Amino acid sequence: MKVKRLREDFVVHEISNLTIGRGPHAVYCLEKTGLGTPEAVTEVINIWNLPRQDVHYGGLKDRHAVTSQTVTIFNGPHSSLQQPGFSLEYLGQASHCMTANNIVANEFSVTLRSLADEEASRFANIATSSSPLCIPNYFDDQRFGSLGESGQFVAQPWCLAQYERALFLAIAEPNEHDRPDDRGQKEILRDHWGDWQACKDRLDRSHRRSIVTYLVDHPTGFKKAVGLIRQDMRGIYVAAFQAKLWNEVVVRYLNALLPNAEFIVAYGAGGKLVFPRQVPVDCIEELSQMRIPLPSGRKTNWPPEIARLLDEALVEFEIPRHKLRFSYPRDVFFARGERDLLLLPRNFSASQSVDELSPDQSLGGPAQKLELKFSLLPGQYATMLLKAVEMLAAV
Repeated sequence: MKVKRLREDFVVHEISNLTIGRGPHAVYCLEKTGLGTPEAVTEVINIWNLPRQDVHYGGLKDRHAVTSQTVTIFNGPHSSLQQPGFSLEYLGQASHCMTANNIVANEFSVTLRSLADEEASRFANIATSSSPLCIPNYFDDQRFGSLGESGQFVAQPWCLAQYERALFLAIAEPNEHDRPDDRGQKEILRDHWGDWQACKDRLDRSHRRSIVTYLVDHPTGFKKAVGLIRQDMRGIYVAAFQAKLWNEVVVRYLNALLPNAEFIVAYGAGGKLVFPRQVPVDCIEELSQMRIPLPSGRKTNWPPEIARLLDEALVEFEIPRHKLRFSYPRDVFFARGERDLLLLPRNFSASQSVDELSPDQSLGGPAQKLELKFSLLPGQYATMLLKAVEMLAAV
């Protein structure tokens, strides 16, 4: 099976409830491909010379897909923008900025290719079965794109007030997703870490160089230097660590709740995940109503069992639950709220046909493609749904 052979094989359309009318926030539809949301927004900021804090969006959309989403700019231009890889279409004005709370759902159109006929049929039957699927609503690899070569989350030493380590991970550690120019800039920082003047002399103008400029005058001022990390990147680092902890709690919860179940084990960028092969229908009904709190030191009324599981997960990171917070800067915190335990797709449909991109007969007949259409609630991952259905189809 091949996913995303073409970018057009994975299409995501964000549905928002932001009202177009009057107000100081210009509203746009951002359509992009080959770029992550932060990268596309950064290009808009640079082209229009905007303050970063004036630009708002609700969620991160996959770079390896064709995506559309709502973006707002405070006092933004009443015009559109067309660039290689993305377009920004002006829609009107709104009274408030776009946030994650304005996302109603995400609609997906996904084409799976190079399938044998039997494989495509089995996949389609599982995906569109009237029996409910028991797929845990894990955060998928996209949430962990900021995780560097060491595998250490930026937010982990940050919670422990180990600011130099957090800063190093954020601006200097290699990451497989780095662009070529970023790799070179990070290498300069690693080679000259601590010699801030040498770093400044060699770095291009960027947010990294701004942080280093501060360190030239305050060589050990790592605490305040962390506060100079771009606000959007700080949010990504914090969300990644929170997602890792939530996934760990769910793995432990499912193992405790279903001690006799047989699990399929998979590994992703965020670590080990488990998927139950079969779950009694009445148990699925109960699980579909279950919501797991997002880990945060600010939450006090934890369900006892979930608190115990979170404490177990935190042992690895040497952080007691009450210290799962940030003392600096004050605008950084773990999001509050709860997340559905199960991923429940809506309006699922499947259409099977011959794959025109795979003309060979090596699969015992013409290769097939499967076009899937479905919608998911905000924060749910289509890639996780596809992984789970693929694993279940292989059983």
